[in-house]
Amino acid sequence: VSTQSTGSSGINAEYGIDEELVRIEKDLANSVNGLEILSATKHSVQVKIWKTDHKQLRLLIMYPDDYPNRTLMVEVKSKSLPERVMTLIENIAEKEAKRLKGQYQVTAICKVVRQFLEENMFIVCAAELDSIKRNLLKDGDEIKIKQKAGSFNVNVHKNGYFMNLKMSITDDYPLTDVWVESKDTNFPKDLADMFIRQGMELARRCIVPPAIPKKGELEFKEKPSILPVAEYLIQDCIKFYPVAECSICENQAFPTDPTKVTQDIRSPVYVEYVYCSHVFHHRCLDVYMKTPPFKGGKKCPICKKRIYHEKWKATPELAEQRWAYKQAKDRELAEVTDFMDL
Repeated sequence: VSTQSTGSSGINAEYGIDEELVRIEKDLANSVNGLEILSATKHSVQVKIWKTDHKQLRLLIMYPDDYPNRTLMVEVKSKSLPERVMTLIENIAEKEAKRLKGQYQVTAICKVVRQFLEENMFIVCAAELDSIKRNLLKDGDEIKIKQKAGSFNVNVHKNGYFMNLKMSITDDYPLTDVWVESKDTNFPKDLADMFIRQGMELARRCIVPPAIPKKGELEFKEKPSILPVAEYLIQDCIKFYPVAECSICENQAFPTDPTKVTQDIRSPVYVEYVYCSHVFHHRCLDVYMKTPPFKGGKKCPICKKRIYHEKWKATPELAEQRWAYKQAKDRELAEVTDFMDL
């Protein structure tokens, strides 16, 4: 009388591994897209599973004694996926193995792992998202991730000012840059648009080498763009400008009440942003740009970098001439006034 045990499907434990290995060699690679069999023995099966170059792993599936009445043991290795993600995949695979206890499990495990890679676009940037949650977001801020859509929304606040950002990636990330857009904000439109433009440019520089490399720089290598763009938009923009001071009068640039922000570019308190990232009240900057000295161009009072702005494009020579002309006119007016007062 045979004492060999069988599973719920009637698979003989002694012959189960041999039978499954035959099926694996014959059908596994064809039944799971993006899979390569690296080895298949009575002790273990090792496969490579991938979706993209940065979304790939090696799956080591180990046979226990009395298989398939006992479930397979799974180990995940990857050079591109974070440790936390690899542990999650191991748990998913072992859960699938338990579900199929008493049946062949290898093909089903490979399929569920490949499906996980297909449906979870953000696994390649899990560390970046963790850093955003841990280091950038404060009370009242929130992040909502849509894995299958490949996008996430970040709603960030500071002193009543806010911006709701949408950031999206493609399957090729991080070889492609993150896309950023503003879904809603109460910052002035010009300033909000500048935030996004600068963020997109920063993302581009993460994957596109400079046209003229600087001497002595290391060879350019693409790098993930989500975290540097998020740091810029959240730390350097949304959290910074609501409390930033005018670089000339040193009063707070924006009103404490966001509803009182002016969108009128001619208003004395309209907030002007310049190339070096410092801000000015319109009236303060207008007077400063039209007052000597002009040699070498006007410099930011804070960082001493030259100020470039569409509203003040006069060369130092032309600005000097205009100043001299205005002074002459003012003297003429003063002389006429003195004469009339006689």
